Amino acid sequence: MNATPFGHYRLQKLIGRGGMGEVYQAYDTKTDRVVALKVLPHSMAQDETFQARFRRESQAAAGINDPHVVPIHGYGEIDGRLYLDMRLIEGRNLGTMLQETEKPLGAAFAVTVVEQVANGLDAAHKLDLIHRDIKPSNILITGRDFVYLIDFGLARTAGEKGLTTAGSTLGTLAYMAPERFEGGEVDARSDIYALTCVLYECLTGSRPYPADSLEQQIAGHMVSEIPRPSDTDPRLAAFDEVIAKGMAKKPDKRYQSAGELAQAAKRALNAPVRRPGRTSRHAAARPDRKKPHKGLLAAGAAVLVAALVGIGLWVWAPWRHDAGAPLPDGAVEAIAATVPADIRGTGRLVIGVNVPYAPMEFKNADGQLVGFDVELMDAVTRVLGLVPDYRNTTFDAILPSVVDGTFDVGMSSVTDTREREELVDFVTYLEAGTQWARRPGTALGPASACGLKVGVAEATLQATEELPAKSDQCTAAGMEPIEMVVFKNQDEVTTALIKGEVDAMSADSPVTGFAIKLSRGELVPAGDVFDSAPYGWPVAKGSGLTESLRLALEHLIESGDYRAIATMWGVERGMIDKPAVNGATR
Repeated sequence: MNATPFGHYRLQKLIGRGGMGEVYQAYDTKTDRVVALKVLPHSMAQDETFQARFRRESQAAAGINDPHVVPIHGYGEIDGRLYLDMRLIEGRNLGTMLQETEKPLGAAFAVTVVEQVANGLDAAHKLDLIHRDIKPSNILITGRDFVYLIDFGLARTAGEKGLTTAGSTLGTLAYMAPERFEGGEVDARSDIYALTCVLYECLTGSRPYPADSLEQQIAGHMVSEIPRPSDTDPRLAAFDEVIAKGMAKKPDKRYQSAGELAQAAKRALNAPVRRPGRTSRHAAARPDRKKPHKGLLAAGAAVLVAALVGIGLWVWAPWRHDAGAPLPDGAVEAIAATVPADIRGTGRLVIGVNVPYAPMEFKNADGQLVGFDVELMDAVTRVLGLVPDYRNTTFDAILPSVVDGTFDVGMSSVTDTREREELVDFVTYLEAGTQWARRPGTALGPASACGLKVGVAEATLQATEELPAKSDQCTAAGMEPIEMVVFKNQDEVTTALIKGEVDAMSADSPVTGFAIKLSRGELVPAGDVFDSAPYGWPVAKGSGLTESLRLALEHLIESGDYRAIATMWGVERGMIDKPAVNGATR
């Protein structure tokens, strides 16, 4: 193609494009050399905070002195576009290699890649720079398998808070450490986690947590069992411990430097391979899986839930509790004794739930039910000496099913209102409000949506109360009513907004916040949280189970488990100090 002028550069050809801009092969007329020029989107130069951060981090990245980090020649702004001038590397992209082969790249090659990337990372980490986007497509391999780590222009200094654009998430979900989703401190160990994910993919030919949705992907990193290479190929058994430590959910349990990870991988490569012996038919059999991570995959549900059948009924084993038998681990005898006899006799608590409604309740990549509501209810049932039996249903069927005895309790982010208290009793467990989301570049919000399309999930308060009332206000003011677009579930609402099928969405604040967080900058908040009210577990009027649930939650609040669960799922802003029975505020 003909060279396109860009300041003192001549853009010769496009060699890559992504969410953070385009990369061109370019000729620098000042230095008389061909370079790789990364040009960021125009909007980023308009963000003064981002621009300052970009310049500061580019300067710091240019100071990394390691042969495995692509040198940065310069950076700046031309015609309202930020750019990064880097050495042009002629090599193969590891991400493309994995896609083209669709199979493992070999243990020796995988270790060679990790060793060299680790050298570059350790050099950056010594300068307190975190890459934050370690993934195969940011690893280039030249002749004789010499490896370069690229895209340090997105790095940030250790301890620096947050991102500059609300809701944006840099990096790729497939390689992001759990703390990236939890809002925790991000440091060098987040890069080590990501590099371990790359090692796993090179060894096995597949990503650690393959998934069909953002929610499943994030749940994989946060709550799913760490995968083992030997489950793909028994000859990789020596790498099981390497992956387990490098991808530990808690940063303190990982390797504390990239070099440590590389050394462990090299030892695993050189370890003798156990082959099937002649005297044992089971020597090469797949080893038993490790137990799921306690506290994340709720023990009762993860061990006893067998499969999903029909429209989402979780099948259970016969859990009848024999009289006089000891209570299960975690049960509090005094509280368990308050459970009504008919429920206690079955040994299980039948719970009505509507999914997906992330981060409150949704399925992870393995089809397991996860989320804040789920983990909290799992903890409550353990205190009560029961096992949770989740039944998926429509949201508007939960209260009637509690009333007629089909479910013992409802659990699906149900707002406690005075109108609903006429049907059931509630035990409150979290405060939540309503929050809107929109796409960047639009200015609408809850107070300026007349005549626009707003998406909501069916049977929610936003669909039954909030939007109809706002639409009536529009009409009374002589303006066009709000066009409410109702979807079957929240996933459909979020997808419709991202695709531009609606102008905004309205949902409970934890749900909107989670959707924004996972959208990687495609959604931003539209106004502040408003109309805060308590979530509650609906129970049949006058049921003794109400007091049992209240006591169990009170115990979890006092023990600190409640706070830990809320913090893990990012809903700690809504924590309550004490559960109430029928605590409606409106």
